Amino acid sequence: MKIPTTLPVTAEQSRASRFQLGLTQANVIEESGLPGHKLKNFETGRFVPDMPFLEGLRDYYTQKGIDFTETVTITDKIQTGQPPENAPGGAMVRPVSRMCFYVSDQVAPDAVNQILERMDGNDDRIAAILKSPLKSGFLSAYDEETEAKQRELFGAMAENYLLFRILQGRNIVSALPAGVDPTTHADLLATFFATSPMAAVSTQPKADKVKATEVTAETELEGGAE
Repeated sequence: MKIPTTLPVTAEQSRASRFQLGLTQANVIEESGLPGHKLKNFETGRFVPDMPFLEGLRDYYTQKGIDFTETVTITDKIQTGQPPENAPGGAMVRPVSRMCFYVSDQVAPDAVNQILERMDGNDDRIAAILKSPLKSGFLSAYDEETEAKQRELFGAMAENYLLFRILQGRNIVSALPAGVDPTTHADLLATFFATSPMAAVSTQPKADKVKATEVTAETELEGGAE
């Protein structure tokens, strides 16, 4: 994903603007109508959203009284480790040394948005399940509802990891052809992931079993023709 040299608003400025206005992320999302997953991932440094989103975020803060007189040059901050001298908004910017990852250019922008929104939703569901109480079963330690939630919990965590790797340009799941039973843990994982609405963003070719099945079918046809 290409990151422009200058941004209408930086993640640091967005956080500082919210604090100055006494707003939470939820407040900004509700009042601005901007996608929540983009704001959350932008402010945590996970990725840089599209320009229309950033311009909309800047306009929202401007209407609230925040003064952005100029854009901030990202390259200057990266090279010096400090805000550019006399840069507008410099008082709101603090250099932070942290590890980060870049989204692969192989992932389409629309897919990035879908993936991040799905991951954000999974995070909310994970948080809700973690807070839910355990219930004992009649003949077992836990009842069916508790066991179902535990499976859902690990499923959401696994899906988020797979989606994270896709963002990095590495899809570790290979799709199985219809009618083929899983024989390895990778196959079982692929079967699980196939039920996710995010499976459509996968660009990983099907497993070798697909080719093997096709070859076998062709051989049988040729044999039948003889």
